[in-house]
Amino acid sequence: MIYKRILAVLTISLTLFNVTVFAQKGVEDGSKYGKGEDSIRALQNLSMYQQYIKQRAYKEAVIPWRVIFIEAPRCSYNMYLHGVTIYKTLFNETQDPELRKAYVDTIMLIYDQRSQYFGKRGEVLARKALDMRELDETRSEEAYNFIVEAIKLDGNDVPDFAINTFMQISLSRYLKEEIDRDQMINNFATSVDIMEHKIKHSKDEKERETNQQILNNANLIFSNSGAADCETLTPVLERKYTSNPDDIGNLNTIVNLLRTVGCEDTELFAKAAEKLYELEPSASSAYNLGKFFLAKKEFNKTISYYEQAINLEESDVTKAQYYSELALIYFVAEKSPSETRNIANKALQINPNDGKTIMLIGRLYVQYNRSISEVEFEQNTAYWAAVDKFIQAKRVDPTVTEEADKLIYTYSAYFPTLENAFFHDLSEGQEYVVPGWINERTRVRLRK
Repeated sequence: MIYKRILAVLTISLTLFNVTVFAQKGVEDGSKYGKGEDSIRALQNLSMYQQYIKQRAYKEAVIPWRVIFIEAPRCSYNMYLHGVTIYKTLFNETQDPELRKAYVDTIMLIYDQRSQYFGKRGEVLARKALDMRELDETRSEEAYNFIVEAIKLDGNDVPDFAINTFMQISLSRYLKEEIDRDQMINNFATSVDIMEHKIKHSKDEKERETNQQILNNANLIFSNSGAADCETLTPVLERKYTSNPDDIGNLNTIVNLLRTVGCEDTELFAKAAEKLYELEPSASSAYNLGKFFLAKKEFNKTISYYEQAINLEESDVTKAQYYSELALIYFVAEKSPSETRNIANKALQINPNDGKTIMLIGRLYVQYNRSISEVEFEQNTAYWAAVDKFIQAKRVDPTVTEEADKLIYTYSAYFPTLENAFFHDLSEGQEYVVPGWINERTRVRLRK
Protein backbone atom coordinates (compact mmCIF):
# COMPACT_ATOMS: atom_id res chain seq x y z
CA MET A 1 0.00 0.00 0.00
CA ILE A 2 2.76 2.40 0.95
CA TYR A 3 4.64 1.43 -2.21
CA LYS A 4 1.62 2.25 -4.37
CA ARG A 5 1.29 5.73 -2.78
CA ILE A 6 4.98 6.51 -3.35
CA LEU A 7 4.65 5.35 -6.95
CA ALA A 8 1.60 7.59 -7.43
CA VAL A 9 3.41 10.64 -6.00
CA LEU A 10 6.41 10.00 -8.22
CA THR A 11 4.16 9.63 -11.24
CA ILE A 12 2.44 12.94 -10.48
CA SER A 13 5.80 14.64 -9.87
CA LEU A 14 7.25 13.36 -13.12
CA THR A 15 4.14 14.46 -14.98
CA LEU A 16 4.43 17.97 -13.53
CA PHE A 17 8.16 18.00 -14.36
CA ASN A 18 7.45 17.03 -17.95
CA VAL A 19 4.85 19.77 -18.32
CA THR A 20 7.36 22.31 -16.96
CA VAL A 21 10.07 21.12 -19.31
CA PHE A 22 7.96 20.70 -22.41
CA ALA A 23 5.62 23.67 -22.01
CA GLN A 24 7.85 26.72 -21.82
CA LYS A 25 7.53 30.09 -23.56
CA GLY A 26 10.24 31.54 -25.77
CA VAL A 27 10.45 34.62 -23.57
CA GLU A 28 11.33 32.32 -20.67
CA ASP A 29 13.92 30.00 -22.20
CA GLY A 30 15.51 32.32 -24.78
CA SER A 31 14.41 30.25 -27.78
CA LYS A 32 12.45 31.50 -30.80
CA TYR A 33 9.19 29.68 -30.08
CA GLY A 34 9.50 28.05 -26.65
CA LYS A 35 8.98 24.34 -25.97
CA GLY A 36 6.17 21.84 -26.00
CA GLU A 37 2.63 23.15 -26.03
CA ASP A 38 3.80 26.76 -25.82
CA SER A 39 5.85 26.38 -29.00
CA ILE A 40 2.80 24.96 -30.77
CA ARG A 41 0.72 27.89 -29.51
CA ALA A 42 3.39 30.34 -30.71
CA LEU A 43 3.61 28.81 -34.18
CA GLN A 44 -0.17 28.72 -34.53
CA ASN A 45 -0.51 32.39 -33.60
CA LEU A 46 2.44 33.33 -35.81
CA SER A 47 0.80 31.67 -38.81
CA MET A 48 -2.59 33.18 -37.96
CA TYR A 49 -1.42 36.78 -37.65
CA GLN A 50 0.71 36.48 -40.81
CA GLN A 51 -2.35 35.40 -42.79
CA TYR A 52 -4.28 38.39 -41.45
CA ILE A 53 -1.40 40.69 -42.43
CA LYS A 54 -1.45 39.34 -46.00
CA GLN A 55 -5.17 40.13 -46.12
CA ARG A 56 -4.57 43.55 -44.52
CA ALA A 57 -7.01 42.53 -41.80
CA TYR A 58 -5.09 44.45 -39.17
CA LYS A 59 -7.75 44.48 -36.45
CA GLU A 60 -8.04 40.69 -36.62
CA ALA A 61 -4.24 40.39 -36.52
CA VAL A 62 -3.95 42.14 -33.15
CA ILE A 63 -4.75 39.21 -30.83
CA PRO A 64 -2.50 36.52 -32.41
CA TRP A 65 0.23 39.12 -32.98
CA ARG A 66 0.09 40.12 -29.31
CA VAL A 67 0.59 36.49 -28.23
CA ILE A 68 3.79 36.32 -30.29
CA PHE A 69 4.98 39.71 -29.07
CA ILE A 70 4.59 38.73 -25.41
CA GLU A 71 5.47 35.04 -25.44
CA ALA A 72 7.95 34.63 -28.32
CA PRO A 73 9.77 37.96 -28.73
CA ARG A 74 12.74 36.39 -30.56
CA CYS A 75 10.71 34.52 -33.15
CA SER A 76 10.74 37.10 -35.96
CA TYR A 77 12.27 40.48 -36.78
CA ASN A 78 9.40 41.12 -39.20
CA MET A 79 6.95 40.69 -36.33
CA TYR A 80 8.11 44.09 -35.03
CA LEU A 81 7.68 45.74 -38.43
CA HIS A 82 4.19 44.26 -38.71
CA GLY A 83 3.36 45.41 -35.19
CA VAL A 84 4.14 49.02 -36.06
CA THR A 85 1.99 48.71 -39.19
CA ILE A 86 -0.91 47.24 -37.20
CA TYR A 87 -0.93 49.98 -34.56
CA LYS A 88 -0.41 52.80 -37.06
CA THR A 89 -3.48 51.52 -38.88
CA LEU A 90 -5.48 51.43 -35.66
CA PHE A 91 -4.22 54.95 -34.86
CA ASN A 92 -5.42 56.28 -38.22
CA GLU A 93 -8.83 54.62 -37.87
CA THR A 94 -9.80 56.39 -34.65
CA GLN A 95 -10.12 59.98 -33.49
CA ASP A 96 -10.35 59.07 -29.79
CA PRO A 97 -7.43 60.95 -28.16
CA GLU A 98 -6.97 58.39 -25.38
CA LEU A 99 -6.88 55.50 -27.82
CA ARG A 100 -4.50 57.38 -30.09
CA LYS A 101 -2.12 58.04 -27.21
CA ALA A 102 -2.28 54.37 -26.21
CA TYR A 103 -1.47 53.30 -29.76
CA VAL A 104 1.52 55.65 -29.93
CA ASP A 105 2.79 54.31 -26.60
CA THR A 106 2.39 50.76 -27.93
CA ILE A 107 4.41 51.62 -31.05
CA MET A 108 7.17 53.02 -28.86
CA LEU A 109 7.08 49.81 -26.77
CA ILE A 110 7.36 47.71 -29.93
CA TYR A 111 10.48 49.63 -30.93
CA ASP A 112 12.01 49.20 -27.48
CA GLN A 113 11.46 45.44 -27.49
CA ARG A 114 12.81 45.20 -31.05
CA SER A 115 15.98 46.91 -29.87
CA GLN A 116 16.19 44.61 -26.84
CA TYR A 117 16.10 41.43 -28.91
CA PHE A 118 17.53 42.50 -32.29
CA GLY A 119 19.88 45.36 -31.42
CA LYS A 120 20.58 48.44 -33.60
CA ARG A 121 19.57 50.79 -30.81
CA GLY A 122 20.55 53.94 -32.74
CA GLU A 123 18.42 53.09 -35.77
CA VAL A 124 15.49 52.14 -33.54
CA LEU A 125 15.70 55.47 -31.69
CA ALA A 126 15.74 57.31 -35.01
CA ARG A 127 12.59 55.47 -36.08
CA LYS A 128 10.95 56.24 -32.73
CA ALA A 129 11.70 59.92 -33.32
CA LEU A 130 10.30 59.80 -36.86
CA ASP A 131 7.06 58.11 -35.81
CA MET A 132 6.62 60.19 -32.66
CA ARG A 133 6.95 63.36 -34.72
CA GLU A 134 4.42 62.14 -37.30
CA LEU A 135 1.87 60.73 -34.85
CA ASP A 136 1.92 63.18 -31.94
CA GLU A 137 3.31 66.68 -32.44
CA THR A 138 2.68 67.52 -28.77
CA ARG A 139 5.49 65.15 -27.77
CA SER A 140 8.20 66.90 -29.76
CA GLU A 141 10.58 66.92 -26.79
CA GLU A 142 10.49 63.12 -26.60
CA ALA A 143 11.05 62.86 -30.35
CA TYR A 144 13.94 65.32 -30.12
CA ASN A 145 15.58 63.38 -27.29
CA PHE A 146 15.23 60.13 -29.25
CA ILE A 147 16.97 61.53 -32.33
CA VAL A 148 19.72 63.25 -30.32
CA GLU A 149 20.49 59.97 -28.54
CA ALA A 150 20.45 58.10 -31.88
CA ILE A 151 23.07 60.47 -33.31
CA LYS A 152 25.20 60.18 -30.17
CA LEU A 153 25.12 56.38 -30.43
CA ASP A 154 25.67 55.95 -34.18
CA GLY A 155 27.42 59.16 -35.27
CA ASN A 156 28.18 59.04 -39.00
CA ASP A 157 26.48 55.63 -39.24
CA VAL A 158 23.07 56.95 -38.25
CA PRO A 159 20.45 56.15 -40.97
CA ASP A 160 20.20 58.89 -43.59
CA PHE A 161 16.49 59.50 -42.88
CA ALA A 162 17.50 60.44 -39.33
CA ILE A 163 19.08 63.69 -40.53
CA ASN A 164 15.86 64.86 -42.17
CA THR A 165 14.03 64.03 -38.95
CA PHE A 166 16.69 65.75 -36.82
CA MET A 167 16.54 68.98 -38.83
CA GLN A 168 12.74 69.06 -38.99
CA ILE A 169 12.34 68.51 -35.25
CA SER A 170 15.12 71.02 -34.51
CA LEU A 171 13.39 73.63 -36.66
CA SER A 172 10.05 73.01 -34.97
CA ARG A 173 11.58 73.32 -31.49
CA TYR A 174 13.59 76.42 -32.46
CA LEU A 175 10.51 78.21 -33.81
CA LYS A 176 8.72 77.40 -30.53
CA GLU A 177 11.76 78.75 -28.62
CA GLU A 178 12.35 75.34 -27.04
CA ILE A 179 15.99 75.37 -28.20
CA ASP A 180 18.13 78.49 -28.65
CA ARG A 181 19.95 79.87 -31.68
CA ASP A 182 23.31 78.34 -30.78
CA GLN A 183 21.75 74.89 -30.41
CA MET A 184 20.04 75.22 -33.80
CA ILE A 185 23.36 76.18 -35.39
CA ASN A 186 25.12 73.27 -33.68
CA ASN A 187 22.42 70.83 -34.78
CA PHE A 188 22.81 71.97 -38.37
CA ALA A 189 26.59 71.72 -38.13
CA THR A 190 26.23 68.13 -36.86
CA SER A 191 23.89 67.30 -39.75
CA VAL A 192 26.32 68.75 -42.29
CA ASP A 193 29.24 66.81 -40.82
CA ILE A 194 27.34 63.52 -41.00
CA MET A 195 26.01 64.03 -44.52
CA GLU A 196 29.38 65.19 -45.87
CA HIS A 197 30.82 61.94 -44.50
CA LYS A 198 28.04 59.91 -46.09
CA ILE A 199 28.50 61.65 -49.45
CA LYS A 200 32.23 61.00 -49.38
CA HIS A 201 31.72 57.31 -48.56
CA SER A 202 28.72 56.60 -50.80
CA LYS A 203 29.00 53.19 -52.45
CA ASP A 204 27.58 54.35 -55.80
CA GLU A 205 26.27 57.39 -57.67
CA LYS A 206 22.64 56.72 -56.71
CA GLU A 207 23.48 56.67 -53.00
CA ARG A 208 25.62 59.76 -53.41
CA GLU A 209 22.75 61.65 -55.06
CA THR A 210 20.36 60.59 -52.27
CA ASN A 211 22.78 61.78 -49.61
CA GLN A 212 23.36 65.04 -51.48
CA GLN A 213 19.60 65.65 -51.59
CA ILE A 214 19.34 65.11 -47.83
CA LEU A 215 22.16 67.61 -47.30
CA ASN A 216 20.41 70.06 -49.64
CA ASN A 217 17.20 69.68 -47.61
CA ALA A 218 19.12 70.35 -44.39
CA ASN A 219 20.62 73.47 -45.97
CA LEU A 220 17.16 74.64 -47.04
CA ILE A 221 15.65 74.08 -43.59
CA PHE A 222 18.48 75.97 -41.91
CA SER A 223 18.58 78.85 -44.38
CA ASN A 224 14.82 79.39 -43.95
CA SER A 225 14.86 79.00 -40.16
CA GLY A 226 15.99 82.54 -39.36
CA ALA A 227 18.40 81.02 -36.87
CA ALA A 228 21.46 82.61 -38.37
CA ASP A 229 22.60 85.60 -40.34
CA CYS A 230 26.18 86.53 -41.09
CA GLU A 231 26.41 88.83 -38.07
CA THR A 232 25.38 86.15 -35.56
CA LEU A 233 26.87 83.12 -37.31
CA THR A 234 30.37 84.45 -37.97
CA PRO A 235 31.47 84.86 -34.30
CA VAL A 236 30.28 81.32 -33.50
CA LEU A 237 32.19 79.87 -36.43
CA GLU A 238 35.24 82.06 -35.80
CA ARG A 239 35.61 80.34 -32.44
CA LYS A 240 35.12 76.99 -34.15
CA TYR A 241 37.87 77.85 -36.65
CA THR A 242 40.31 79.07 -34.00
CA SER A 243 39.84 75.93 -31.91
CA ASN A 244 40.91 73.62 -34.75
CA PRO A 245 42.17 75.47 -37.86
CA ASP A 246 43.83 72.43 -39.48
CA ASP A 247 40.97 69.94 -39.20
CA ILE A 248 39.48 69.26 -42.64
CA GLY A 249 36.07 68.21 -41.29
CA ASN A 250 35.89 71.34 -39.15
CA LEU A 251 36.81 73.56 -42.11
CA ASN A 252 34.20 71.88 -44.32
CA THR A 253 31.52 72.55 -41.73
CA ILE A 254 32.49 76.22 -41.46
CA VAL A 255 32.50 76.95 -45.19
CA ASN A 256 29.25 75.03 -45.76
CA LEU A 257 27.47 76.89 -42.98
CA LEU A 258 28.68 80.26 -44.21
CA ARG A 259 27.72 79.43 -47.78
CA THR A 260 24.26 78.27 -46.74
CA VAL A 261 23.51 81.57 -45.03
CA GLY A 262 25.04 83.61 -47.87
CA CYS A 263 28.18 84.75 -46.08
CA GLU A 264 30.66 83.97 -48.89
CA ASP A 265 31.99 87.54 -48.84
CA THR A 266 33.26 87.32 -45.23
CA GLU A 267 36.94 87.12 -44.37
CA LEU A 268 36.27 84.00 -42.33
CA PHE A 269 34.87 82.25 -45.39
CA ALA A 270 37.96 83.16 -47.42
CA LYS A 271 40.30 82.13 -44.63
CA ALA A 272 38.61 78.77 -44.07
CA ALA A 273 38.17 78.04 -47.79
CA GLU A 274 41.80 78.82 -48.63
CA LYS A 275 43.03 76.72 -45.70
CA LEU A 276 40.81 73.87 -46.81
CA TYR A 277 42.10 74.06 -50.38
CA GLU A 278 45.67 74.11 -49.08
CA LEU A 279 45.12 71.01 -46.93
CA GLU A 280 42.93 69.09 -49.36
CA PRO A 281 42.65 70.39 -52.93
CA SER A 282 39.20 69.14 -53.87
CA ALA A 283 36.25 70.08 -56.03
CA SER A 284 34.29 71.43 -53.07
CA SER A 285 37.17 73.52 -51.69
CA ALA A 286 37.87 75.00 -55.15
CA TYR A 287 34.15 75.72 -55.50
CA ASN A 288 34.10 77.48 -52.13
CA LEU A 289 36.92 79.77 -53.21
CA GLY A 290 35.12 80.43 -56.47
CA LYS A 291 32.05 81.53 -54.50
CA PHE A 292 34.16 83.85 -52.36
CA PHE A 293 35.73 85.63 -55.32
CA LEU A 294 32.35 85.78 -57.04
CA ALA A 295 30.98 87.71 -54.05
CA LYS A 296 33.93 90.08 -54.50
CA LYS A 297 33.17 90.34 -58.25
CA GLU A 298 36.70 89.16 -59.06
CA PHE A 299 35.48 87.20 -62.07
CA ASN A 300 38.79 85.93 -63.44
CA LYS A 301 39.69 84.30 -60.10
CA THR A 302 36.12 83.02 -59.81
CA ILE A 303 36.31 81.37 -63.22
CA SER A 304 39.71 79.85 -62.46
CA TYR A 305 38.48 78.17 -59.26
CA TYR A 306 35.26 77.00 -60.90
CA GLU A 307 37.27 75.35 -63.68
CA GLN A 308 39.40 73.59 -61.05
CA ALA A 309 36.26 72.45 -59.24
CA ILE A 310 34.85 71.01 -62.47
CA ASN A 311 38.09 69.16 -63.24
CA LEU A 312 38.21 67.64 -59.75
CA GLU A 313 34.51 66.81 -59.41
CA GLU A 314 33.51 63.15 -59.85
CA SER A 315 29.73 63.45 -59.58
CA ASP A 316 28.00 64.25 -62.88
CA VAL A 317 25.10 65.87 -61.04
CA THR A 318 27.40 68.29 -59.20
CA LYS A 319 29.52 68.88 -62.29
CA ALA A 320 26.39 69.92 -64.22
CA GLN A 321 25.57 72.38 -61.41
CA TYR A 322 29.09 73.86 -61.60
CA TYR A 323 28.88 74.24 -65.38
CA SER A 324 25.48 75.90 -65.09
CA GLU A 325 26.74 78.39 -62.49
CA LEU A 326 29.89 79.05 -64.50
CA ALA A 327 27.82 79.84 -67.60
CA LEU A 328 25.86 82.39 -65.56
CA ILE A 329 29.13 83.88 -64.28
CA TYR A 330 30.36 84.24 -67.87
CA PHE A 331 27.09 85.97 -68.73
CA VAL A 332 27.29 88.40 -65.80
CA ALA A 333 30.98 89.08 -66.49
CA GLU A 334 30.09 89.82 -70.14
CA LYS A 335 32.43 87.22 -71.54
CA SER A 336 32.19 85.98 -75.13
CA PRO A 337 28.57 84.88 -75.80
CA SER A 338 29.66 81.87 -77.85
CA GLU A 339 31.98 80.71 -75.02
CA THR A 340 29.17 81.25 -72.53
CA ARG A 341 26.86 79.09 -74.64
CA ASN A 342 29.52 76.38 -74.93
CA ILE A 343 29.73 76.15 -71.14
CA ALA A 344 25.94 76.15 -70.80
CA ASN A 345 25.74 73.32 -73.33
CA LYS A 346 28.21 71.28 -71.26
CA ALA A 347 25.79 71.55 -68.35
CA LEU A 348 22.92 70.50 -70.63
CA GLN A 349 24.82 67.51 -71.97
CA ILE A 350 24.75 66.13 -68.42
CA ASN A 351 21.32 67.45 -67.43
CA PRO A 352 19.18 68.24 -70.50
CA ASN A 353 16.22 69.16 -68.27
CA ASP A 354 17.93 72.16 -66.67
CA GLY A 355 15.41 74.82 -67.61
CA LYS A 356 17.34 77.72 -66.08
CA THR A 357 20.40 77.01 -68.21
CA ILE A 358 18.29 76.73 -71.37
CA MET A 359 16.73 80.08 -70.42
CA LEU A 360 20.21 81.54 -70.04
CA ILE A 361 21.02 80.66 -73.66
CA GLY A 362 17.82 82.42 -74.71
CA ARG A 363 18.88 85.50 -72.76
CA LEU A 364 22.26 85.37 -74.49
CA TYR A 365 20.55 85.52 -77.89
CA VAL A 366 18.56 88.56 -76.77
CA GLN A 367 21.53 90.30 -75.13
CA TYR A 368 23.88 89.85 -78.07
CA ASN A 369 21.50 89.93 -81.02
CA ARG A 370 23.38 92.83 -82.60
CA SER A 371 26.62 90.87 -82.68
CA ILE A 372 25.35 88.41 -85.30
CA SER A 373 24.92 90.87 -88.17
CA GLU A 374 24.95 94.52 -89.14
CA VAL A 375 21.54 94.12 -90.80
CA GLU A 376 18.68 95.06 -88.47
CA PHE A 377 16.32 92.42 -89.86
CA GLU A 378 18.87 89.67 -89.24
CA GLN A 379 19.51 91.01 -85.74
CA ASN A 380 15.79 90.67 -84.97
CA THR A 381 15.77 87.02 -86.09
CA ALA A 382 17.74 86.27 -82.91
CA TYR A 383 14.43 86.72 -81.06
CA TRP A 384 13.06 83.67 -82.88
CA ALA A 385 15.92 81.55 -81.53
CA ALA A 386 15.56 83.10 -78.06
CA VAL A 387 11.83 82.35 -77.86
CA ASP A 388 12.55 78.80 -79.04
CA LYS A 389 14.80 78.39 -76.00
CA PHE A 390 12.19 79.80 -73.61
CA ILE A 391 9.59 77.38 -75.02
CA GLN A 392 12.03 74.47 -74.71
CA ALA A 393 12.90 75.44 -71.12
CA LYS A 394 9.32 75.37 -69.85
CA ARG A 395 8.63 72.13 -71.72
CA VAL A 396 11.41 70.23 -69.91
CA ASP A 397 11.33 72.12 -66.60
CA PRO A 398 7.91 73.26 -65.30
CA THR A 399 9.55 75.30 -62.52
CA VAL A 400 10.54 77.99 -65.05
CA THR A 401 7.14 78.20 -66.78
CA GLU A 402 6.05 81.53 -65.30
CA GLU A 403 9.32 83.28 -66.11
CA ALA A 404 9.50 81.69 -69.56
CA ASP A 405 5.96 82.83 -70.44
CA LYS A 406 6.83 86.43 -69.53
CA LEU A 407 9.93 86.38 -71.72
CA ILE A 408 8.06 84.74 -74.61
CA TYR A 409 5.44 87.51 -74.42
CA THR A 410 8.09 90.26 -74.16
CA TYR A 411 10.35 89.18 -77.01
CA SER A 412 7.64 88.02 -79.41
CA ALA A 413 6.91 91.74 -79.71
CA TYR A 414 10.34 92.16 -81.36
CA PHE A 415 9.69 89.65 -84.15
CA PRO A 416 10.02 91.06 -87.68
CA THR A 417 6.90 92.55 -89.24
CA LEU A 418 5.06 91.09 -92.23
CA GLU A 419 6.46 93.91 -94.36
CA ASN A 420 10.06 93.17 -93.30
CA ALA A 421 9.63 89.45 -93.92
CA PHE A 422 8.12 90.06 -97.36
CA PHE A 423 11.04 92.33 -98.23
CA HIS A 424 13.44 89.45 -97.40
CA ASP A 425 11.32 86.92 -99.30
CA LEU A 426 10.24 85.08 -96.13
CA SER A 427 6.81 83.90 -94.99
CA GLU A 428 5.22 82.65 -91.75
CA GLY A 429 6.38 79.15 -90.78
CA GLN A 430 9.26 79.00 -93.23
CA GLU A 431 12.53 77.47 -91.99
CA TYR A 432 15.33 79.92 -91.31
CA VAL A 433 18.89 79.70 -89.97
CA VAL A 434 19.80 82.57 -87.65
CA PRO A 435 23.16 83.93 -88.84
CA GLY A 436 26.44 84.58 -87.02
CA TRP A 437 27.59 82.74 -83.92
CA ILE A 438 23.99 81.81 -83.01
CA ASN A 439 23.63 79.61 -86.12
CA GLU A 440 20.33 78.07 -84.93
CA ARG A 441 17.71 76.56 -87.22
CA THR A 442 14.29 78.06 -86.45
CA ARG A 443 11.10 79.10 -88.24
CA VAL A 444 9.73 82.45 -89.30
CA ARG A 445 7.20 84.09 -86.98
CA LEU A 446 5.80 87.55 -87.48
CA ARG A 447 4.93 90.30 -85.07
CA LYS A 448 1.23 90.21 -84.16
